[in-house]
Amino acid sequence: MENSQNDLRSPGSPTPIDEPGLEPLEIPEPLVIPPDKLREQYLAEYEQMKDDEMNRVYFHLAEYVKVLSIGQVFSFMRAHMKMYNEASERSGFADGGIRGRWWAKRFWTYTIWESREDMNRFMNGGVHGDLMSRMREVAAVGSCYVVWEAKGESDWAGALSRLEHPTRYYVAPYLE
Repeated sequence: MENSQNDLRSPGSPTPIDEPGLEPLEIPEPLVIPPDKLREQYLAEYEQMKDDEMNRVYFHLAEYVKVLSIGQVFSFMRAHMKMYNEASERSGFADGGIRGRWWAKRFWTYTIWESREDMNRFMNGGVHGDLMSRMREVAAVGSCYVVWEAKGESDWAGALSRLEHPTRYYVAPYLE
């Protein structure tokens, strides 16, 4: 093998030192960021990420369903749990929860989605879509849902308050 120091340029081409204004460079020392500077940079990036997350807009969906009869409560409870478990495994799911007072035949679901498309896919598909197609057979008067956009974390109190002025009723309250 030839010496690695040989000049491999074509014969007659000028060497870098022959070029006007060019001088050989020394190999630079490796760039080392001092630990305190690295920590400052990390903390600044972390704070920016927290600010971005707190200002991010999510799509919130709260539902209230009152079941028609006590005989439907346990089958609805199973469907309700299955629906929430499916939601929590879907892409775009950010947060949520379910509540129920089975003895009063009342159930609430609160889910938060990263995009409207993710939320709509959940609402119209899977267990939720099946339950929606049978809602008139199961839901009592006043059952409804509300959709809104908001920043930050989940807020059950706010969700329950918003259900007082729903986006849509499954079964309108004036039929009572």
